Amino acid sequence: MHVTVVRPGDLGPGEATLWAKFQHQTPIMASPFLSLAFARAVAEARPKARVAVVEDGGHIEAFLPFELGPRRVGMPIGYPMNDLQGLVGSGSPVDARRVIRKAGLRGWRFTAAPAEQAVLAPYHYDGAAVAASVIDLSRGFRAYCEHVGRSVTREPARKRRALAKRHGPVSLIWNTADLGHLSQMVSWKSAKYEGTRKLFADPTAMRIVASLVLAASDDCGGVVSVMLAGERPFAISCNLTGPCGAVGWFTAYDPDLGTFSPGTVMTLAIAEEAANQGIDRFDLGPGQDAYKFRLANHSYPVAGGAVWVSRAEAAARRAYRRIRSQLRLFSQSRVTFLQYR
Repeated sequence: MHVTVVRPGDLGPGEATLWAKFQHQTPIMASPFLSLAFARAVAEARPKARVAVVEDGGHIEAFLPFELGPRRVGMPIGYPMNDLQGLVGSGSPVDARRVIRKAGLRGWRFTAAPAEQAVLAPYHYDGAAVAASVIDLSRGFRAYCEHVGRSVTREPARKRRALAKRHGPVSLIWNTADLGHLSQMVSWKSAKYEGTRKLFADPTAMRIVASLVLAASDDCGGVVSVMLAGERPFAISCNLTGPCGAVGWFTAYDPDLGTFSPGTVMTLAIAEEAANQGIDRFDLGPGQDAYKFRLANHSYPVAGGAVWVSRAEAAARRAYRRIRSQLRLFSQSRVTFLQYR
């Protein structure tokens, strides 16, 4: 095995074609987050973005995009804006530990790798597997609604009618060219979530988002959608599209209209328009939000973990995680005990 580390922009047309070919093996691997276009957009804003090119017998077998972190530890490229990570390869067996070592890294962490990627299964954290929710639109939006049932769609439809009655007709702009809507989305979301506020305090975050919106490719394109009640924007999202569907990325809404469930109303509106455009898969991602489980009619497992070159370090880190987990459980049980004394 031979591993060469390069910047994403250094890969030529031949490597780009092969990368895309590797991605098209399964719908999950075709995620825009795993595309070369996403890696290149990150590299334009972050100089430590890299790709490990894995060769065997003179043939490229896999690509591993990552970012160089402190003390030679690799992180998911675009972290924490990347919802799916892993090796993009031919499917031939690859020794992940050897790849990381030959890439000059001490280790590589990942937060959400598809469980179907067996090469990373030995490196999953215990209990880290979660479901990534998907709205399957392969039979159209109406069939999707029939599948999930009125218990799921009735309340959002009622909220949408109430919103229209109060503020004017509800409409969706699928792809707006007005980047001012991006700023509004970030403002709404940052006001609600400290994590988002910290994320966009890093100027590279908005540069990555804007780059994908302005220079969309077939493998990864940013789509900014706006929902309006009359002339008033009440929800804005930036999602990514690729050859096998769309994936959710960022969504925010006007807090003054929160009683109308704007996030759910918008998700359903985007799913309907996606189906109209021939998109048959809307991946909501691995976040454990209740609305995702409620709206999804399909899912796939992902898991976080880490590949460490040193087996001793890997064992020590496993022990640390186990002890920390036990202490957390003890602390929670003690709080519960004190509450009910």
